[in-house]
Amino acid sequence: STGFAGESRMLTVTIQDSATKEPVPALIRVTDSEGRPLVLNGLFKRQNGWFSIASGTAVELPRQPLTLEGVRGIESLIARESITANQMDVKIQIVRFANLREEGWQAGNTHLHLNRLSRTEAENYLRLVPDSDGLDLVYLSHLRRIPDESSYVSNAIVEDDWSGRALEKLSTNRVLLRPGEEHRHNFGRGGEGFGHVMLLEIPGMIRPVSIGPGIMRSGSDSQPVRKGMKEAIEAGGTVVWCHNTFGFEDIPNWLAGTIHAQNIFDGGSRGTYDESFYRYLNLGLHVPFSTGTDWFIDDFSRVYVPGTGSVVSKKWLSQLRQGRSMITNGPLLRFHANGRPAGHVFASDGSLQITVAASGAGRDDFGALQLIWNGAVYATAKTTRDHQGVFQAELKETLTVEEPGWLAVRAQPMSGNNAFGKPLFAHMSPVYMEINGKRVFKPETAIELITAMEEGLQAVREKAVFATSDEDESVVRVYRDGIKRLRAMLKEHEAR
Repeated sequence: STGFAGESRMLTVTIQDSATKEPVPALIRVTDSEGRPLVLNGLFKRQNGWFSIASGTAVELPRQPLTLEGVRGIESLIARESITANQMDVKIQIVRFANLREEGWQAGNTHLHLNRLSRTEAENYLRLVPDSDGLDLVYLSHLRRIPDESSYVSNAIVEDDWSGRALEKLSTNRVLLRPGEEHRHNFGRGGEGFGHVMLLEIPGMIRPVSIGPGIMRSGSDSQPVRKGMKEAIEAGGTVVWCHNTFGFEDIPNWLAGTIHAQNIFDGGSRGTYDESFYRYLNLGLHVPFSTGTDWFIDDFSRVYVPGTGSVVSKKWLSQLRQGRSMITNGPLLRFHANGRPAGHVFASDGSLQITVAASGAGRDDFGALQLIWNGAVYATAKTTRDHQGVFQAELKETLTVEEPGWLAVRAQPMSGNNAFGKPLFAHMSPVYMEINGKRVFKPETAIELITAMEEGLQAVREKAVFATSDEDESVVRVYRDGIKRLRAMLKEHEAR
């Protein structure tokens, strides 16, 4: 059965990068005369009627007039072609309005798992889908949950990579695939627990992968996630906190310096910049911004960092750890302060003159470009649309900085949706201003986070099951140490 009423035909779809003339994979969406998207059998289904396709693929379609749209990632315009009832082939030109790879940026997804696919389907997905989205680097990660893990096909691929370089064999000249692990703990099946972290560029599995009877159906809540994080760091790995603020150990681990970057919107659009980033920044911490997608690539979410030539995972992660990053699922931002990029630290014995030059461009209207000073909107530039239909905004501001703080730019939150129907987001990691050797410190934020750690400790006391007093002590010490450290920072601030 074709799934179509009446006769069908095979349409061969050729996709070409208009600048290089090379064939490239992309996303296509086919709609009928009433604008309804068709199901394209044999292709990987994405969001909002889109499907990933390799150039030269023949697609079964009904013999009727149709509209075919094509796009690749977030740096190109959407191409549209009218298809006649008897047409048997079509060529789609992918026209870029930006090329961040040529500008010296590389796009990565730090958080991906696959399930309910065969091994062959999963390998084909990894070869095609990241490339159709214009990604340069993807971390496929191992995780455990009883009994669901029997369908986690990505686990076997990651294990085979650690033993036999399976992901290297699936990588191409455009997309590098690397292994990772999601180290985690929940109370109950999916309730908030100690938290989830990505352990990237580690030489092998750190055990236990998942902690506690909530996920593993047996045993005790035997150790904090900090233990696995420290093992990863000692092995040369990078630690990225997952899922915004989900998990009780995020605050004490940021204070202890055992987190290298913070993910937001990896697995949904819940969460805010204030909760995920700004509260740590307003304690004087340096917080690199990161993102990913979790189960499958269901959004255009990616983190760009500087990089030229072939992607090298350790170099890419080094740039991320230094805070030289932009997160986005659509708008493309540029940001310099006195000519310096994101992650730079300005140090002065007196006031600073800072000139910010920033811009944004996107296929979808992101409303405005906003300059953020210590968590508040300092200046705004609304979008306009250029002759190509690209939404643009530019902002130039000069500030006299007389107190410690941080500056960043972002797309206006809640401004619209991308082609996948997902809420748009984009944010640069900040630059930092240290005045007279001091960093920004907001006591009201410190008090709020001390309370949050106390509440986390109370939840652990009420919900955790420990087999020994040593297990109990290893977990609760994380919170006690965090509370003690932040109280000392607050006391030092009050004594200034």
